[in-house]
Amino acid sequence: MSNRDRCVRVAVLELVGYREWTESLGSDREWRIQAVQAGVYREGQITAARRGGFLMAQRHDILLLLASGLTPEDHQEVMDAVATLAPVPVRMASSCAATPRLAEARAWMLLQGVSGGGLRYEEGSGGEETLVAHIDIDNVTSITRSKGAVETHEIVVKLLASLAEKAPGLGAVIQYLGGDNVLAVLPPSAPPSIVDGLLEGNGFSLKAGVGRAVKARKALSLAAEALHRIRSGEANSRIVYLEESG
Repeated sequence: MSNRDRCVRVAVLELVGYREWTESLGSDREWRIQAVQAGVYREGQITAARRGGFLMAQRHDILLLLASGLTPEDHQEVMDAVATLAPVPVRMASSCAATPRLAEARAWMLLQGVSGGGLRYEEGSGGEETLVAHIDIDNVTSITRSKGAVETHEIVVKLLASLAEKAPGLGAVIQYLGGDNVLAVLPPSAPPSIVDGLLEGNGFSLKAGVGRAVKARKALSLAAEALHRIRSGEANSRIVYLEESG
């Protein structure tokens, strides 16, 4: 099967009535909201990884699950894990499309017909795959030592804004991972030049490890290994690609 026949699966998980719950807590609430969000994300991420997926907290009350290769039962397990700590009902919808943006849009549309506690899983028409780029800023440690944590974080925010402007035209989804690390979820059929396009014209010197695999956890692992090869000097390139064998 060629890359053109492959799709990426994305599931949207929503905490239903979350805003109303936050407003019920009174004024002294933000610390509690942050603690609940951290617990929900942790439990969901651990369970997603156990099944080979990867959870992204786009807006803490709405999370995206990179779910290529995951069964409906895997989706249910992740949703149940989140539900154990969520203060409100949880619902999920999952779809597969040529780009992660299309898959998310389709899943979001499906989600509107799902009640709290429900799951809608839409079968895909092609083989499922995950393609990700793990991007970071060159020499960020020295930048942090000289400029401090706040100014370095502001640099990262500017990078995120620049990448987010490019993402729609590429069919990509951008996710901040912490530190100076940014994840780009790419269409499985995308040519290698798509990563060059992401790295150029941002005002920063960047590098990226790229991983391709069926399941997201493996793809991210390959991307991290590729990035390590650049950082260690093993690879004399700003972009390294690794694919799942077999």
